[in-house]
Amino acid sequence: MHEITKALRPKLLDPAVDNAEKFAALAGAYKGETMFILGCGPSLAEYTPAELDKLLTGKLVVALKQALDYVPTQGDYLVLNSWNFRSYQFERNRPIVIRESGRTDPPVFLKGDIELHVPRPSSRDEQLALSKRFDDYVFSKQLDRPWGPGVLYEIGFYMAEHFGVDRVVTLGWDVGVKNSPQMPHFYDTNSPAVLQAIRASREIEDVAERNKFLHDAGVVYNRPRIIPEEVDDCASVSADWQGWLNGKGIDLKLVSKQSLAADSIPRTRIEAEI
Repeated sequence: MHEITKALRPKLLDPAVDNAEKFAALAGAYKGETMFILGCGPSLAEYTPAELDKLLTGKLVVALKQALDYVPTQGDYLVLNSWNFRSYQFERNRPIVIRESGRTDPPVFLKGDIELHVPRPSSRDEQLALSKRFDDYVFSKQLDRPWGPGVLYEIGFYMAEHFGVDRVVTLGWDVGVKNSPQMPHFYDTNSPAVLQAIRASREIEDVAERNKFLHDAGVVYNRPRIIPEEVDDCASVSADWQGWLNGKGIDLKLVSKQSLAADSIPRTRIEAEI
């Protein structure tokens, strides 16, 4: 965990402090630093957990969802929405949990330290990947979140801009697989215990009860099917995100041998960025 995060944690974890005050404390707090964003794509496994622990100790690390499971010893911030959700067993240095949700989202059972809202469902042509209205959703203007799709686009890159970092390095940002309704993840192989819990959950008719059962069993739930066109949308807009971040003085690089993100985004290795 970064030393600046350790200093900010008491305020960010305090439920009596409102979001406006928390984001005021975060504005420019990491000026000049490098932010490492860990996504859930298969390329996360290009490093072992032990390797990531050694390389990222003391760095500013943002874990998206189950990326924290892969390297639970790291993570200043854990970013969640209501999809592909699960319970988390936090290590001693508990991350600050930032969670977004929409009014009609299915139930989940972990409250964020910072709760953000997606005010209304959007039609596909209004999603950020197509509208590219990036400046409309900086945290200094509003805390409500757009539909990206995906927490990297809805929250992660905006954290980099708000925190004032100089560089973003992503690992596990693979975007997806073209012409597929499924989004591959590094954790897609299920153990026999997980498969048994999933089978048992199918007997529970109430959605909230079913989700609570899966949550308590440590199983990923609220798995969405994606629109295949979204993969193309998210891959295509990656170059626009690069341009937007560069315009804010933020260099963007990615670590992946299989990412569909734009070729203009430099590929790198974590060893070269620390």
